[in-house]
Amino acid sequence: MKFFPILNFRILLIFFLLLPFVNPVFAQGQEPEKAEQQPLPKQDDTPKETSSWFNDQNDKFSKVFEHRLMFRTGAGIGNLSPAVLNETGPAWSKDSILRNIMDPDSPPSFPYKEAKSLGVQTQAWDISYGWKNRFEIQSARNSALGKYGKEEPASTSFITPRTDLYWTSAFEGNRLLRFNGINDHLRFSYIHPFTSRFRIGPSINFHRYTEQDTSSYGSYSTSRPGAPVPDKATWSVGGNVESNFSMKGILPGIYLKFKITEWWEIRSRLEYLDRKGNFSAIGTQVLQESVSGGPGTYSISVPAYGGKVSDKGTIFMFESSFRYCRFSLDIGLIRQDITRSYSMYVGDTVGTVSTNDYLLRFPNIDLGQMSHHSKQILTEIYIMPGASFFYDSDGIY
Repeated sequence: MKFFPILNFRILLIFFLLLPFVNPVFAQGQEPEKAEQQPLPKQDDTPKETSSWFNDQNDKFSKVFEHRLMFRTGAGIGNLSPAVLNETGPAWSKDSILRNIMDPDSPPSFPYKEAKSLGVQTQAWDISYGWKNRFEIQSARNSALGKYGKEEPASTSFITPRTDLYWTSAFEGNRLLRFNGINDHLRFSYIHPFTSRFRIGPSINFHRYTEQDTSSYGSYSTSRPGAPVPDKATWSVGGNVESNFSMKGILPGIYLKFKITEWWEIRSRLEYLDRKGNFSAIGTQVLQESVSGGPGTYSISVPAYGGKVSDKGTIFMFESSFRYCRFSLDIGLIRQDITRSYSMYVGDTVGTVSTNDYLLRFPNIDLGQMSHHSKQILTEIYIMPGASFFYDSDGIY
């Protein structure tokens, strides 16, 4: 029985001898102490500036600018159908018929050849300020100039049928020698970004228009034997009449931009045109009279007219713009489609020659002009180089 105490003693001795070696193993099995957490690096909460339309941040000219100032100038060519000629045939014909009703000795006249479209040269410039690609202010001027000689189809011709006092005759009633139309614009536009590349919005244009026309009035008549002065020929050999129009109006419109690529943009604008103002026409007309083939005598008559005038219609612009950094090249088209009318047209042609021999208009109040509406169409194609300057948080560039 002494065996068990001795065995227990041996087991206990072995336990104490192995305890120093077993304790490190137990220590290794314990949960390791947590490592001290290092603070994460602070991240910038400010988003980096990116382009609204493009992802290329290296090209600063493609970003949405804060302020932009752009200058452009250019020239072009176009076709003109002038109101000053389009109104001549119908208006003068009505006047001559009214004169014949009141005075049967005055012959009526009818147009048989109308004027055709004429060539013009155009010039243009504009200065525009833009803010954040949304708001734009533009000051602009475009003008059209045409000079026409005898070889140009810039006239309206008439025929007078035979009456008791006059033989049948044909003559050139009105020839346009020079046309100069000047459009001044002050536009305010808002272009709303519907997509990253397409923008559209309203515009308003404070518009002023001036037109200067130089015309030569023609006539030709021969009296019959029963006339107070038989066998007399009267015709116009020269003279110029200067017509001046001055009109203004406020034109609403719609303006759009479409960015096709980084360097190519399409622009278009449509404006409703409604302008009113005054006009005046004064000049001289040299007449020659010859009786029975004898030597001619010369005299001068003075046409003098004035009144109220208005134009209504549209102005349409379509433009393709190519850009390289701050420089641009724009190729575009402008079409002005208007209808001209007169609320007042007064005046007369005075001189020593009987007006029945050469004048088609109704005296004092020109009823033919006031009852007729005439078209004027100007279509021009132009090219305009330009340069832009920008300002934002990066400075001026």
